[in-house]
Amino acid sequence: MLRYYPAFKIDTNKSTAGGEYTLKGKSYKGKYYKTYDNRAFTGVSPETGPSELLTLINKYETAPGLNSANLSDRSKIDLAIRSNLSTTRIPGKPNNFYPQPDSDDYKRGYITRYFTKKENERGFIIEISKDEYNNIVNGDTDYDISIYQVTQILWKLTGPLKSTRTSQYNVIPGIIDTNQRLTESANINFFGIIDFIGGDYIKFAKPTM
Repeated sequence: MLRYYPAFKIDTNKSTAGGEYTLKGKSYKGKYYKTYDNRAFTGVSPETGPSELLTLINKYETAPGLNSANLSDRSKIDLAIRSNLSTTRIPGKPNNFYPQPDSDDYKRGYITRYFTKKENERGFIIEISKDEYNNIVNGDTDYDISIYQVTQILWKLTGPLKSTRTSQYNVIPGIIDTNQRLTESANINFFGIIDFIGGDYIKFAKPTM
């Protein structure tokens, strides 16, 4: 059974000419909708269906010398970058981005996550790259930035899961507590981000205590 999604968490009535998704192993063309967790389903909306789950085509598979049978996802991304593989960005609107923290990020202990949605709406929030965030802020896009709002959140990666007191005067901030606090703070001016995060305050985390 398809999970229920509130209306503000669904981007409806989208179209693809093929090359983006597969359905039952074949390239899919036609109407689809996306949910806030970046899943795509056939049909205009959940109400009209048929709501069959689509599989995103992995563009990294086309990078020279790439073999999905024996490479990790991290290796695929690295090789694709070295091969100058074009991105899957769709012109005319902000595009989804999935952070990939690396060893330097974990040594530093945090990353910055970037988000956008339509101005003055609880909205269909998407996570975007730093470059796209800067493009929106600087007005360097191929879409109307006046209708988009952006925010960024410092996202803790390492440390204890929960804040830990080591002495009367010293508390080590926890991953969950810190990310929840920063998300709630961002929600004041970027309404809906709490719902988008969905309580997953340990995403990307590697607890060290």
